[in-house]
Amino acid sequence: MASLLRETHAALGIATDLVTTAGGADTERRMADLVSTLCGLRGEADDLAATVLGTVTQERDRESVLTALYVAGDTARIGVLIEQMGDIARARNSGPRLAEPVLVPVGDLGGACLRLLARARDVLQLDAPPAAMDGDLADITARQRGLSRLLLTGGTVCPVRDAADAAVLGRCYEECAHRAAAMARIAALLREGAPGR
Repeated sequence: MASLLRETHAALGIATDLVTTAGGADTERRMADLVSTLCGLRGEADDLAATVLGTVTQERDRESVLTALYVAGDTARIGVLIEQMGDIARARNSGPRLAEPVLVPVGDLGGACLRLLARARDVLQLDAPPAAMDGDLADITARQRGLSRLLLTGGTVCPVRDAADAAVLGRCYEECAHRAAAMARIAALLREGAPGR
């Protein structure tokens, strides 16, 4: 799971960079990097599911089977969300980037999501308590609500396309964060149930 979160962090970092910075000569390379990283993420999730689910399952394998299902499902959905972010970046490649009034909150939300992913890795690798993610999740939820409020109340002047893209990006970030946190919580539950704990 730590490897999956590392790949997720890398893919989300590339997607965030693509949607928040101006296109340039290296945009196509960055897009190719995103596709490659997403393929690696999906490959690892598929390998996990195939390894666990491809064996004859005994009742004692329940933890492994359920963990594989949860983690593969969350990883697959995160991959879809990040791919959607990449699609937005690709569609905007030849035109202007997001307007400044929405670019800042979207970029801030992306940064908060990347911090949450790093915290989720800490929960996995450093045996930190899952509650360590609570503050980051609350921050992401508050930022997403603030972005929605800004967009829905006309609190910002920007083209409709920018507002629509910002709304989708905000929802993608929020769901990515919650699914990554869910993966880390599964690992914590497994640790709690381990013999000798």
